[in-house]
Amino acid sequence: MHRGIRRWWSRSDGPETSARAVGPEPTPSTTPASDPRDGALDALEQDVAASAGRIGGEFEAIGGASATAGEALREIREAVLGVRHESGLAGESLVALQAASQRVSQAAEQVGAAMGDAHARLDAAATRTGEAGEMIGGLAGATGEIRGIVDAIAEISRQTNLLALNAAIEAARAGDAGRGFGIVAHEVKSLSVEVRDAADRIRGLVDRLTQAAQGSSALVGEALRMVRDIDPIVREATEAARRQEQVVASLDRDAQEAARLLGRMGEHAERLDRSALSAAEQGGRIRRAADAGARLIDGLMLRFAPSLRASPAGDRRRFDRFPAEHSARARLGSLEFAACTLDLGRGGALLARPGDIVPKPGIAGTIVIDNLPPLPCRFAGASERGLHLAFEPEAVSGCQPLADLIETIERGYRPLIERAQDFAREVSATMEDALKGGLLSEADLFDADYVLVPGSEPPQYVSRAQPVLERVLPPLLSRTMSCDPRLVFALPTDRNGYVPVHHERFSRPQRQGDPAWNAAHSRDRRILDSRVGIVAARSARPFIVQSYPSELAGVVGTLREIDAPIRVSGRHWGGARMAYRL
Repeated sequence: MHRGIRRWWSRSDGPETSARAVGPEPTPSTTPASDPRDGALDALEQDVAASAGRIGGEFEAIGGASATAGEALREIREAVLGVRHESGLAGESLVALQAASQRVSQAAEQVGAAMGDAHARLDAAATRTGEAGEMIGGLAGATGEIRGIVDAIAEISRQTNLLALNAAIEAARAGDAGRGFGIVAHEVKSLSVEVRDAADRIRGLVDRLTQAAQGSSALVGEALRMVRDIDPIVREATEAARRQEQVVASLDRDAQEAARLLGRMGEHAERLDRSALSAAEQGGRIRRAADAGARLIDGLMLRFAPSLRASPAGDRRRFDRFPAEHSARARLGSLEFAACTLDLGRGGALLARPGDIVPKPGIAGTIVIDNLPPLPCRFAGASERGLHLAFEPEAVSGCQPLADLIETIERGYRPLIERAQDFAREVSATMEDALKGGLLSEADLFDADYVLVPGSEPPQYVSRAQPVLERVLPPLLSRTMSCDPRLVFALPTDRNGYVPVHHERFSRPQRQGDPAWNAAHSRDRRILDSRVGIVAARSARPFIVQSYPSELAGVVGTLREIDAPIRVSGRHWGGARMAYRL
């Protein structure tokens, strides 16, 4: 026969006050239904939820604005990188242009020098051509004089020939006495003939020389005219080369200035790129901070409502609830729908959400559970778990079939509840023994300054008490696990959901880069602050029974978890969690 389930209430920092057995009658509530604190706590919860919603919306807006700014900064940075790339290409082009302009300038200098040299040579050629013309003119004059002399010699030769002829005639008349004179006259005549022939040849040579001189004079004149015609062209080419050299020099200076400006633009672009990158990183940090803030708000609300409702002052439930699946049909106002219960107690029921049906809060109606008579109820609200219905107390108190059903459900959980409460008491005793033995101080045991284990994913933490608890609790956990083959785990969690010790099966060393495997196999030293975890950790009720899908390695299906508070030295340390496959 089972011992009675302890149904005591106590303050989180005070001693246990009472314990009594479970009976079929309703358990009295510590807070009367008419207590004005109910309205105040409802208002507080609604205000906190509304404020958290607004803060979460602001965080989302900050995150959205940060994301938009990050996208704009990304586009700016891409544009800056494009400018840097284009300015780099332009700089390379300017370097090439400077090199080309320098080559053109050198070529222009060479052309100018060549034109200057050509001009000088043309001037010299004109001078020499003029001198040649003058010389040829002098030669023509000299040949004229020579011809005159030759003509005079020819005339003298002709006259000498006549004189020799006359002398020969006179010698012939003289006979023998003039024979010697005749011989001389003959020789003189022969000489005059030779002179005449020589003069003719000289005259011919002089004529040809005169013709050649005249031809040369014409060629020299033509050459002089050509030199004079080319000279302006050479001068213009020289001037053009000089102007080209000036333009190229100006272009080179402009290219150097453009290169300097491009260099400064590149420096500005690089600074802008660094600023944009820094701003993008800052925006990323803002976005991550906003996301973290939104997660903190979500976590706050995830922890706030269960913590508030699990406290003695905030728990509005007058009766315990137990996971129980039964078919049901509800009628709330004009809405009528079939559903299934998830939790059931004398005070109300939790229904699985039937599609997108959400009745108006506070609306009255009836519900039929299995074959029980219709029960008056009202719709209390909706959550991610489902639809919450509250039974009308005066109607429930006279419904014996409902009392019998709940008694049957509770009777099935009673051994598990007793076991969870015993486990909580044993954990408490083990911790108090560690305090008495000097292994731990009370400050260390209640330490909430969790130190992150580097590289852990999901994150694992170490507290000041964790090394000691890892030594003293495993024997108790192993002994408890052996009591029921349906038991999946039995472990302690502090008020923040921190699990200092887990079973060996779920305390495997983490695998680097495999957070999904780690989440299922490395659950020790984790902060498991889901709704289920935080309710188990914060609840000051004598027990809590919860139901949820398994997230553990090798455990498929729905787990039923029974939790009981752990108190050490009169203080609420956390909760004992025991999960079963039922």
